[in-house]
Amino acid sequence: MIFDTVDIHHCEGCYLAHSLQTASGRIGKGTLITSDVAADIAHGGVSSILVAQLEEGDIHEDEAAHTVAVQLSGRGVSLSKPRTGRVNLLATVDGLCHFSAQAIIAANAVDEGITIATLPENRWVAKSKMVATIKIIPYAVPTLKLQQVLDVLSAHTLSVETAIAHKAELIQTRLNSIKETVLDKTSRVIKSRLTPKAVSVQHESRCQHNLVELREMIVESLQRNPDWILIVGASAISDRADVIPQAITAVGGTIDRYGIPVDPGNLLLLAHLGDTLIVGLPGCARSPRYNGLDMILDKMACEIPITNTWISSLAVGGLLAEIADRPAPRINATDQQQIGALILAAGSSRRAGTINKLLTPYGDRAMVSHIAHVVSSSQVCRVVAVTGHQQSLVVDALSQIPLECHHNTAHESGMASSVVTGVSQLTETDGILVFLGDMPHITTDIINTMIDAFKMHADKSIFIPTNGNRRGNPVLFSKVFFDTLLTLEGDVGAKKLVQQYPDEVFEVVVEDDCVLVDYDTEEELALLQQVKPT
Repeated sequence: MIFDTVDIHHCEGCYLAHSLQTASGRIGKGTLITSDVAADIAHGGVSSILVAQLEEGDIHEDEAAHTVAVQLSGRGVSLSKPRTGRVNLLATVDGLCHFSAQAIIAANAVDEGITIATLPENRWVAKSKMVATIKIIPYAVPTLKLQQVLDVLSAHTLSVETAIAHKAELIQTRLNSIKETVLDKTSRVIKSRLTPKAVSVQHESRCQHNLVELREMIVESLQRNPDWILIVGASAISDRADVIPQAITAVGGTIDRYGIPVDPGNLLLLAHLGDTLIVGLPGCARSPRYNGLDMILDKMACEIPITNTWISSLAVGGLLAEIADRPAPRINATDQQQIGALILAAGSSRRAGTINKLLTPYGDRAMVSHIAHVVSSSQVCRVVAVTGHQQSLVVDALSQIPLECHHNTAHESGMASSVVTGVSQLTETDGILVFLGDMPHITTDIINTMIDAFKMHADKSIFIPTNGNRRGNPVLFSKVFFDTLLTLEGDVGAKKLVQQYPDEVFEVVVEDDCVLVDYDTEEELALLQQVKPT
């Protein structure tokens, strides 16, 4: 690449070294100078300009970037159009970003002008997200250097691997000191981890924490031919001779790895028996926070081989959380976060004619009372119902439920005023679940699953349940959106923020379509009265 100042009448075929402002607009640096571009520049009175000229053996930045991108891209990846020496690699599916870090490092060492930047290894990404970018620094690079980069990458592509459907068995062992509610929460947290990865728990077993009973549970699980068996011990695995590894070997299984260099998540065990993978889960599996277990499950879900070399590489960056003084127990601040519930019960049910749909009988309660009962039975810390139309009747229907009623005097102005009324009462919480008063089939398990997802994915601020690729309700908003929620106006709900901030959204996949079912018309409400609550 040669830089030189040339006469404006002899610069055609060169590249503009620096951007210029002309009467017709700005011409960006690196622009190929055509006769029209030269005329435009000359029209402004410029007689000579600094240009870049390709030498023999040079390849232009856009072509070079595209060539590297094509070589690097694998499954689940698409390319942006080359521009100013840059090409981005984008995920075409939800999945795990998979590549060789060593190859990327080696490719970047070839020439300072050819750069490749990627997401961290083994990062779970959403469709359309950027996973890598190739940027050529100068306007051209030597063809020889480009070929050396291609040679380095020849056997190493970057792919986004999709999760493959798997069937799992969950076994939990118990000691007398462990409450069933702890095991129940553990079950919810683990299922919340697995569902986005296309893993279904086909059966759950619980037994005492001893070799005999656990061995029997594993044998029974194997008879159902699962892809995975996940074992949560009442006591952490402390050695290869502990209860869980002993039970696995007693049924013919092989221990592949005990312990990983990730904290939290150290005490994790990997084994197999035939084609069935068996994982002894670390104690942090009970927490929804991201830990070493998630790194392993991501690879398993995509059927990417887990090697000892890869596990050893996790050591750098494997400190996922600050370690408190040992052996004192760590306090998980995320687990302590408080989620409030807001039930919107102020509407006038216009589509239902003269009926106030919220008061429609559902079993032995009014529909709004049934919803409030389910919500108050969940993990939420506080429940606020916002009333409006027929306030006294709605308050009376809710009188036996442990919640607070707050009247929205401006309810006729639209849903936004009810959202503002409710959020203003819950600003001390870490997040708010917003419920519609006409969705009586929402279950406590779904609500708790939403809360577990909130605690597990601290990088997201809006959580929406989905079923069959359709988004439903309730929606959970992190406190970072409280100020914005308090500015809503008119007949719009909180879902306006979902459209404005798509990158903040985390979809919580649920198996029940109740998150999509509401009741608006007289005909629908008549059908509701024929349905028995579950």
